[in-house]
Amino acid sequence: MPMPEIRSYRPGDERAINDGFNRIFGKQRSLEEWAWKFRSNDVALPIVAAWDGDHVAAHNGGIRAAVQIDGRRVEAVQGVDTYSLAAKMRRPEWRAAWSDVMDHFAMVAAEEYGASLLYGFTGGRAVSHMVVRARWDSVEPRRIPLFVRLERPSRRSLASRLFSARPIGDHEPALDQLWLRVSHRYPVSVIRDADYVRRRLSGHPSVRYHRWIICPRFSSTPVAFVAFRSDDGSCRWVDLVWDDRHPGALELVDHLSRRLAAQTGSSREELWLDGDPVAAGWLRTFGFSDGPDPSSVARVTRILDDEVSPEAFAEGRFYTTMADADLV
Repeated sequence: MPMPEIRSYRPGDERAINDGFNRIFGKQRSLEEWAWKFRSNDVALPIVAAWDGDHVAAHNGGIRAAVQIDGRRVEAVQGVDTYSLAAKMRRPEWRAAWSDVMDHFAMVAAEEYGASLLYGFTGGRAVSHMVVRARWDSVEPRRIPLFVRLERPSRRSLASRLFSARPIGDHEPALDQLWLRVSHRYPVSVIRDADYVRRRLSGHPSVRYHRWIICPRFSSTPVAFVAFRSDDGSCRWVDLVWDDRHPGALELVDHLSRRLAAQTGSSREELWLDGDPVAAGWLRTFGFSDGPDPSSVARVTRILDDEVSPEAFAEGRFYTTMADADLV
């Protein structure tokens, strides 16, 4: 019996790939959302699948990202939509295909896209599969702290009134200015500049992100950026970039969260936050409680570049918010 063919994405593959994703994860994702997520108008996509004729046996998608590691900019690929249909379709001959896909994906990421780093988020038994079978084991899997608030204080702080917030559009040059000011705060991080925000937090076919720039009153200098998503009874802080010399700006972000939660009938506010202990301390004073995400989702990492040290990814150094996860 012939083994599935392992190959990179070709235009037209997306229908079968997306159908496989929906079947495995119990979703109803549209092709429009698939195209938004993978930016299918790009010249090339780091997507690898195993094909048995017209049927997908296994798949791993990739989203390209620029990452800074202690001042050095490197290319990275975030692994997403990882699945095997061998068990679901009762095709034992497909079982080895997933490991082959993951090996080929790593080769393609390094050789064709110049990636120094692979990372992704997964949970449950998939964590051990990623670590043991796919060798995404350069760094210990990291469960991201989840901050949750169920009861909101009613008053806005005086310090927050020294700052103003304005909603932003899809092209916001102030984000580049902000990132230049604060990037030193995040030793390891996806580069959160204007291009990143445009690609990650605009144009979704069904999700609205509430995006705000924070400046001191009577100044145009940006000192914070926040993006929220409010649905399913939760107000989520999707992303946060903040100059910690201005705690009042974070207090205004907190006020915006409380106001949005009240307006949308959200019973809880939540966010992922790893790699910013100063912001974490403030969140606790705002009434958030925190601990490892109970969903058991963990970040896994594979380093492809000998010049990138695993020690750079010590606990708490890789800045992570919900924007780094591909499903929020």
